[in-house]
Amino acid sequence: MDKKAMYKLSYGLFVVTARQDGFDNGCITNTVGQVTTTPNRISLTVNKDNLTHEMIQNTAKFNVSVISKAADFALFKRFGFQSGRDADKFEGFGKCNRSSNDLYYVTEGTNAFMSAKVCQAIDLGTHTMFIADITDMEVLDDTPSSTYEYYLSNIKPRPAEVGKTPEGKTIWRCIICGYEYIGDELPEDFVCPICKHPASDFEKVTGGAAPEEAVPVGKTPEGKTIWRCTVCGYEYEGDELPEDFECPICGVVPSEFEKV
Repeated sequence: MDKKAMYKLSYGLFVVTARQDGFDNGCITNTVGQVTTTPNRISLTVNKDNLTHEMIQNTAKFNVSVISKAADFALFKRFGFQSGRDADKFEGFGKCNRSSNDLYYVTEGTNAFMSAKVCQAIDLGTHTMFIADITDMEVLDDTPSSTYEYYLSNIKPRPAEVGKTPEGKTIWRCIICGYEYIGDELPEDFVCPICKHPASDFEKVTGGAAPEEAVPVGKTPEGKTIWRCTVCGYEYEGDELPEDFECPICGVVPSEFEKV
């Protein structure tokens, strides 16, 4: 069975927000969909480990901001690459307003928002599916909605090739002092402007840092292993990837991660 067939399903992307005891939180999800038109209801499926799940379960309300093609990667980093248990995702974030239910919705990089009141919760084991009535909604602009495929192709930055600048040029490093020269070829008569050593004392960069500060490929500066999701590119840092880990962006399991 080819599990990647699931990736052929088309998904939108959303910022789901909640509020409890004066604290606002939100997360990125692709699991919002309309279930009925009369009454107007939507479904939202959330991992039980998420703080957003806990807040929705306790308050029975949430907002959905529909991410558009105008969104930048900073939006995904803020709401998808950190946990609300460790950070206040709305701290210093001014691109939002409160709707009539007193919850935030995102106003930049989105094209609509919906406010919802939970009327049913279905236990799915690791997740809960919330069925909710729409209590308010508004179109914010006419920019098309972002699909998951659009995010991967146009919003998520592509990692620079090791030893290359973002423009694709080769990096040559002096093995004596660490000075770096950028260019496809290092001139034969080049002399290091810092230590005055010749071109023969330069080497192509393969790890991205000076020798005395070298960081192995696939490691953080602290020595932790980097695991990358092969579906969306999300990176997890840790010596081992937990067996029950789930990508916070696309929801895939550890078998879809690889060491960088």
